[in-house]
Amino acid sequence: MNLSKISKIFEHGLDFGSTRSRSNIFSFTIKILFYMIPAIILGHYTDTMVLNFKYDKTIGSSLIYYILLQTFIIISTLYLFIKYFNDYMSEFQSTISGSYFVVLYFGIQINYIHMLNEYMKSL
Repeated sequence: MNLSKISKIFEHGLDFGSTRSRSNIFSFTIKILFYMIPAIILGHYTDTMVLNFKYDKTIGSSLIYYILLQTFIIISTLYLFIKYFNDYMSEFQSTISGSYFVVLYFGIQINYIHMLNEYMKSL
């Protein structure tokens, strides 16, 4: 491959807010990675941080406090994406790669789902 073709692959893969990454598998892979890596990191650290707060009983012993804390962190994270990364977030509902972010971000927060299930069983 020549330098021009490689440049075009990266250009399409990093063009957030468009569907140009569909032009070939390499551009699509680049875009998926740019959604996958932040989703895993943000989801993992959000879940781990709230779990550590829960074990230390930082804001009390009631499960609802930690569910609300994690919900607030999730909402804040998504709001910051809307505010500062509008093109990046515009793909969350319109492309496979953007949807993959949502699936991984929420899917990796296992403790959050567990706390919600535990709370619902206690009602």
